[in-house]
Amino acid sequence: MKIVGGKWTNWSGSVRFKPRAVIDPKTEVDLAIAVRKTEGHVRFPGNGHSFAPLNQTDGTLIDLSAFTGLNGFDPQREVATIAAATPLWGLASLLHPLGYALKNMGDIDRQTLGGAIATGTHGTGRAFGSLSADVASFRLLKATGEVVHCSPEENPEIYAAGRLSLGLLGVMTEIDMKVRPVYKLQRKYFLHPIDELFRQLDGLTSANRNFSFFWFPHSDVAVCRSLNETECHAPVRHSARTLLARGERRRADEYVFAGANELLRYLPILMKPSQKLFAAFMSKRQKVRWSHEVYPSPRTVRYNAMEYAVPYEKGAEVLQEVAEAIRKAKIVTAFPLVFRTVAADDIWLSPFYGRESATITVNQYAKMDNRPLFGLCEAIFRNHGGRPHWGKIHTLTRAELAEQYPKFEAFCALRRKLDPAGKFLNDQLDPLFG
Repeated sequence: MKIVGGKWTNWSGSVRFKPRAVIDPKTEVDLAIAVRKTEGHVRFPGNGHSFAPLNQTDGTLIDLSAFTGLNGFDPQREVATIAAATPLWGLASLLHPLGYALKNMGDIDRQTLGGAIATGTHGTGRAFGSLSADVASFRLLKATGEVVHCSPEENPEIYAAGRLSLGLLGVMTEIDMKVRPVYKLQRKYFLHPIDELFRQLDGLTSANRNFSFFWFPHSDVAVCRSLNETECHAPVRHSARTLLARGERRRADEYVFAGANELLRYLPILMKPSQKLFAAFMSKRQKVRWSHEVYPSPRTVRYNAMEYAVPYEKGAEVLQEVAEAIRKAKIVTAFPLVFRTVAADDIWLSPFYGRESATITVNQYAKMDNRPLFGLCEAIFRNHGGRPHWGKIHTLTRAELAEQYPKFEAFCALRRKLDPAGKFLNDQLDPLFG
């Protein structure tokens, strides 16, 4: 978490605010005292990779950066106990020497583990849920300062709701993650005619461990990405320092992409040819690396994002409708639509609760007004029973969320029970959950 000039800013720059106070406890006891004694709203942002104002507050921010590291490991259960503020890019240096890794990851590794779990961060693959689905148990510090352990056997109701809670139930300080033995992945990029892709989509998502694709709406081809386990040779794993730097250092192709986004702000007529060019030049190289090095990709061109999860069987139809609407409305954007799949789970606020899902992500350059694009797409998502990604931008009301999330009111009732004074709310969350 970074505070500059007393102001907190998220990664994309879409959320900026000045908290009344910032507290950085070093131990769980210090944290308990701070939460119990602090008046007004209390929020605890991770690394600021949520695009929604989940942590915007004029109250107190708690900096959890001292809560990092591997606190334990049970090889028989294949469960690793990890401090909640540990960054995803740093997890491999803790797990790999033990011979273990996360089962799946998203395409960004800048978040903290706690932040990723609180918002339902996910990767792709029909056999894999979100990171929240791999939480075996966790420690939660409540508004009273009391710490409880939550698992399917111990505080099961809090466990069912708390694996994706937006920080509304308390402060997650330690997380037991289900892990597996280390593995290597072969990554392939390939171009596919879009009409043919939709005809073969079910086969591609079933045949590959992880499959996703990127579609520029004005291109007639999609850039497909597959990941499959392999026994092929992989280079020596990167150090944590290298992984940190990789996600912050802009490559030559990203300079070109950033320049194109700037150019489109003033010359939107270049959008169609630029989208076709980007599709043709996205990397098609094969690569074999350890899993944690292949899942994420550097993202140095700042953008804002909207994402909805729709029933898997509707995914192709919804994506085609979104692309057609963007073309018809002549919305200017240089970013592709992103299609991924996620397995069903039983987490109360999960977009994937009770149903296998396809997620469709819409991005817009951070310096451009995202409202025309996001408003257009959100209307389509809502018409198809879409559920929003909590860490990304949406405009749904409490009534609309309750209609889409079967356990929404049960979650709100549990939140009131654990935090009756609304200490962990803010101005955005209060109308939805207060």
